[in-house]
Amino acid sequence: MPEWTNGADSKSVGGLSPAWVQIPPSPHRTMEKYISLARKYRPQKFEDMFGQDVPRKILQNSISTKLIHHAYIFSGVRGTGKTSAARIFAKALNCLSGPTPDPCDRCENCIAISKGSFVDVIEMDAGSQTSVDDIRTIKEMALYPPIKGRYKVFIIDEAHMLSQSAFNALLKIFEEPPEFDIFILATTEPHKIPETVHSRAIKIDFERIPKREIVGRLKNICENEGIQYDEQALNTIAEESQGSMRDAISILESIWMFSGREKISQQDVEEIFGIAPSSSINKLIKYSILGDAQKVNEIIDGIIEKGYNIKRICRSFAEGIKDICLYLDFSAKISEELIDIVKETGVTLEQAIYIANSVLKFEDDLKFSLSEEVAVKLFFLKICYLKKIKPLSKILEEIQDIIKNRDQNKKDDSVDPFQALLEYFELTGNYVTLEKIRNSEWEISQNTLVIKIDDQKLQNKIMTEIKREIEEHIRRQTGKNISIKVVQPEKKLDIEKLFGDSIAEEVKDIKVEDLFSV
Repeated sequence: MPEWTNGADSKSVGGLSPAWVQIPPSPHRTMEKYISLARKYRPQKFEDMFGQDVPRKILQNSISTKLIHHAYIFSGVRGTGKTSAARIFAKALNCLSGPTPDPCDRCENCIAISKGSFVDVIEMDAGSQTSVDDIRTIKEMALYPPIKGRYKVFIIDEAHMLSQSAFNALLKIFEEPPEFDIFILATTEPHKIPETVHSRAIKIDFERIPKREIVGRLKNICENEGIQYDEQALNTIAEESQGSMRDAISILESIWMFSGREKISQQDVEEIFGIAPSSSINKLIKYSILGDAQKVNEIIDGIIEKGYNIKRICRSFAEGIKDICLYLDFSAKISEELIDIVKETGVTLEQAIYIANSVLKFEDDLKFSLSEEVAVKLFFLKICYLKKIKPLSKILEEIQDIIKNRDQNKKDDSVDPFQALLEYFELTGNYVTLEKIRNSEWEISQNTLVIKIDDQKLQNKIMTEIKREIEEHIRRQTGKNISIKVVQPEKKLDIEKLFGDSIAEEVKDIKVEDLFSV
């Protein structure tokens, strides 16, 4: 209510001195400062660290077993509770009833740490304080014992942004720390922290928070704040947060404000993030698999015209294809709409995996695209033409059929074993031997192909090294088991040169061996 005062006791307003002057209410006295949901529901105890069972167990057990290390590295993506865990750990160490794995959160020390006013918990943002001088200040503070608590806890956020010289300055205090000092380095990029620091600290990884944990926490917040919600809306918010609880709560709060602090609906979530309706995404999946480029182009035009987020569309498309792959391979549960798409399109697992791989690659290419609209249209055009590309398994089957038919035809046509022999040397690229064999005498006797070559070295090579390969090749080409035998040709006298044409005709069949045996 506004306050009133007598005009005689007040200064004139606008040159007048009315009997009563209304004093407007002070905004500082009538409006309470709004605290964001992310701050209001920040974890204050170990049990509030949702989805971080391993880090919680390590920190609690280190206190229970009195194995408290002097340095820790908390690593993980943003919003997974690294800094909050560091503060909770500081409470556990300095609680008036501690050190305890379950700080009371009610004593003077715990309350001061929650408010950020505890003198023995020093927080530093390495994103803005990266110099050696900043680390020297911490080193000087670390030399003096705590004033109110048992331990001095130094929390260095975004520690990977410290300079190399700052890390070097930090090493000395890490090597020989006072027994009352605890250092906690929180970072989203642990690979940028030098190995010399890693080797002197306990590394604790904070994983992305599972979707079910995020949804459960959002439901709890909505019930506490009296916020009405759609179940699907909370699921979508959890997906958009990508494992970050802080992001999920901030998204929830922004949508709540967008709705005028009324019900959080799926429609509001889709409008905020530019998410196309699932019906549009399912149609895009269906006609892409069918290869209907015209229909796909119409859907893309409609999506772009309504201003939906193209990257989010690609992600939704990829998630749908992923679900189809899991359904085809493991019979995983998927929506009825996707099951209908599988039945209508007859998509195979190989085709679905090929599309999924293409989408994943396109997401990377989209980052460097000059025009998202052009890139997404060309991408889906390529997806449509995948329908015309034969799967690798089908191509291999056709090749096997061609080879089988060719072999069968060769068997039916009774391929000459000698021609099969020549083909072997041609296929192996041994053209010198090919010419020698081509010009040699040969005959087939009792399933044995006899080759007569006056080359002892070549005879030995064929008979000892490649005989089996040649016989196998001839068997495949002719369908018959033909043995190979290479022998020296029979030596005959050139009678014409010795005795002339008249005598040569009479003694042409005389062999050299017969001549010497006379």
